[in-house]
Amino acid sequence: MPKDNKINSVLAKLEYGIYVVSMGKGTDGNAFTASWLTQVAGDPPTLVVAINNKHQSARLLQEQSCFAVNILPEGQEGVARTYYGPAESGYRKLEAAALKEAPRTGCPLIVGSVGYLDCKIVKRVPIGDHTVFFGEVLAAELEKDVKILTSTSGKMRYSG
Repeated sequence: MPKDNKINSVLAKLEYGIYVVSMGKGTDGNAFTASWLTQVAGDPPTLVVAINNKHQSARLLQEQSCFAVNILPEGQEGVARTYYGPAESGYRKLEAAALKEAPRTGCPLIVGSVGYLDCKIVKRVPIGDHTVFFGEVLAAELEKDVKILTSTSGKMRYSG
């Protein structure tokens, strides 16, 4: 279906956080920048992240049982851009990163993030050209209470 420019211009006004989602184990894992991410339930705490089916990260998450959301502080556009490129260019996106392990799932966490959400995948739903991954939050920590990177503050927009 062709994109409707009026619809897209209104959708571009929606505000999103900019996060780095990581999966796998250590430097053998992968990470990608995500903005289509939100909480959808409180009990149990659950969030969703939508990923384009053409992106390698969607295929990689199909093989995983968990993911972690790394929360970036405002001003860290450079970090977000590090993980923005396609995984097809190489799975070693985490090779140069300082990492620690998420406490419940063992997913890689990026040192320097202001917080994280450690999630187990509980459902996968294909919708249009994306797959929505539901993650139950098993652990979370906020190391610094600061403004986070957003699509407005970072001037980063993803339109699918």
